Amino acid sequence: MLSPERAAALLASFIASQAATHLSACGDLFARSVAALGRSTDLSHAATALIEALPGDPARRSQQEPWREPRAVEPGFLVDLLPALGRIKAALADRAADHILAWPQTYEPDAVLVPAVLGLIGQVAHQDLAALQRLRTAALEHLRARIAAPLEPPRDWTRASTIACPCAHCRELSRFLADPDRQTWAFKAPETGRRHVQESIRRSGCDLDLVTDRRGRPYSLVCTKNQASYDRRAHQRQQDLTHLAQLEAPAGGGRTRR
Repeated sequence: MLSPERAAALLASFIASQAATHLSACGDLFARSVAALGRSTDLSHAATALIEALPGDPARRSQQEPWREPRAVEPGFLVDLLPALGRIKAALADRAADHILAWPQTYEPDAVLVPAVLGLIGQVAHQDLAALQRLRTAALEHLRARIAAPLEPPRDWTRASTIACPCAHCRELSRFLADPDRQTWAFKAPETGRRHVQESIRRSGCDLDLVTDRRGRPYSLVCTKNQASYDRRAHQRQQDLTHLAQLEAPAGGGRTRR
């Protein structure tokens, strides 16, 4: 219905006004537009608008809409973004990669970067894109560093014991967690005290199983140490090894993941 030039202008305007709140949808629209219009239409203005809307830089956010909370970046957005930018100009993809690598808290390795790169390497046509290879290198470095970290189950009953709350009950909890010989602690207290300790345990992610013993008054909160942190790390290790093998595989050996 529109000429390519008019479509390109409207796309750039739409992305500039909507990307802050609908980033993934704008990325999808941009990728579809690049595929449909091809190299015959100048989409560089739309590409620049999308790059400038990338979240991460707090200074950029304050200039745009300082009251709005940024939405989490989805891996699929990067899977749409990088190849589309690369089809227009490799320098645009490099610029996006610069931003992504500069703000790892926004493009968090496990939630965003690694799954995005896994999705991108499944697209064989984009293997030679330098921006993709830079992101792949960053993902590999992240995985290799964590795989190299020591991993062994606890040797005794000592557990991480840092509790933010300084009250007497939480100090007692901290001492219990640090004790290498104690597996169980029964905290006998009114409901308000038990709830407070439970909340401290939840906030600190303590390796504890909790049961309320309703015998006698007041009830007791029975805390039993477990090895949940080690189990999570062991599961993460297996996942990291799988992802590492996929990222190290020759071009075309992986599957597209979105």
